[in-house]
Parts: sequence; C-alpha cells; structure tokens
Amino acid sequence: MVFLTTGMRKEEEISSTRSRGGGSVVIWASFGWGGKSSVCFVDGRMNAKGYREVLKKHLIDIGSCMGGPDWIFQQDNAPIHRAKVNLTWFKSQKINVLL
Repeated sequence: MVFLTTGMRKEEEISSTRSRGGGSVVIWASFGWGGKSSVCFVDGRMNAKGYREVLKKHLIDIGSCMGGPDWIFQQDNAPIHRAKVNLTWFKSQKINVLL
C-alpha cells in the first residue's frame, strides 16, 4: 500500500497492483480458556441457516469443555449471527450468548 499526498508522483518501481478475480473463504473456529474447536472451512457464502449448521456441528459438543458448565458464547453480531431464527435456536439449546 502506498500513501501519496497531493502533488506526489507514484514511482512505478515501488508500487504494483494485482487483479486475479474475486473469491472468498469463510473460516469458523472457537476458543475458550479450556481449549479450542476444530477449524471449519465453509464453501460459498454464509447465511443464517449455514451458520446454524456450523454451530450444530462444531460448537454444541465442545462448548462446556472449553468454558465450563456456565460458558457464554460471544460472536461479532454480524447480521446472520443475530438473525431471529439463530437467536431462537440459541435459546432452545440453552446457550448463553453475549450480545
């Protein structure tokens, strides 16, 4: 990254750009004072249903192992994380979520 102010000239020897097309990778993992989960690579875009499936597969069984019996799950409150269907699912699973 090169920062230029007004009147400065960009020298070709020190700057370059590369465009190879778009793409994205979604990676999910969790950790706590008692351990960490496996890393989950998600194909395609993540939506509320996909997020819930990742939680079912990677969080349910290890949550209490990582944080003890009264563990609290913290997430970044992205729209798919706070979707009503997912907040309802957390309640049905008796998972405390830090909002």
